[in-house]
Amino acid sequence: MMIPARAALVVAAALALSGVAAGTAAAAGVDVVSSYTCVTSTGRSVPVGVHFGGGLPDDVGTNGVSYSQYSYVDLDLDIASLVSGRVDGDSTAVVQASAVGPATKQVQGNLKFAATQDTSWLHAAGGLAPLHLNTAGTYQIRLGAVSMSLRPKASDGSPLPQVDAQCTPSTGDSVLLGSVQSFGLNADRPLRPTDLVVTAATGTTATLTWQANRWWFPTAYYQVYINDTVVATPVDKQVTLTGLVPDGQYRVKVVTRDTTGSTSLKSAGLVFNTAPA
Repeated sequence: MMIPARAALVVAAALALSGVAAGTAAAAGVDVVSSYTCVTSTGRSVPVGVHFGGGLPDDVGTNGVSYSQYSYVDLDLDIASLVSGRVDGDSTAVVQASAVGPATKQVQGNLKFAATQDTSWLHAAGGLAPLHLNTAGTYQIRLGAVSMSLRPKASDGSPLPQVDAQCTPSTGDSVLLGSVQSFGLNADRPLRPTDLVVTAATGTTATLTWQANRWWFPTAYYQVYINDTVVATPVDKQVTLTGLVPDGQYRVKVVTRDTTGSTSLKSAGLVFNTAPA
């Protein structure tokens, strides 16, 4: 929910009284390593290592959100490869998750794998469905089962049969990603970009496009991130990145910056590969 621009001073005062810093914020990074057991459609049961990365929301201070607005948890997934050869870029993963606190919210994360070339790890990025933590308090973000649809290819590029996998945590029902504090106040900032996609890629370039939501103040420009580094500041909802490495893998996100200097949260992450040399 957005609030009128004239209420910005009220919001700033509320933030100050609550001890929460107002202004620009970026998602707090998370890194969690765990072990899962995956049962594949080929009948194998395989123990695998899993690394979850991404970011917890920092809407109103470190790991803080407003109880009146939706918040976003970005999620990256690195998992030991369950297939040999290459994996096509339309391979997907669904992560079951919950926010456990004053109320329990069940959500899932939809992730897309980057195309890979004969690697021992698979890499995906995306995010959890928007969370409405409308009861103030502390919530644990916990991750559970992971289901994957992998579309492998042979080294010559010819398609191989699809492999599905159902993976569960080896040491319990869920894995703790981190905690989020929901505050009983509103926060005023640009809405984050959505629908980030790669429309073209070569060995050294990639063209990205995205959508942006209307805001009280005009957009000054966008900030395009590779990992945590700003690499471009376009004024349009697209950019062509240059100087990339052939057969390289990149995680990108986009931020909206308005004419008052306020910035949105980062968009959901996207993982892509450049073409081989």
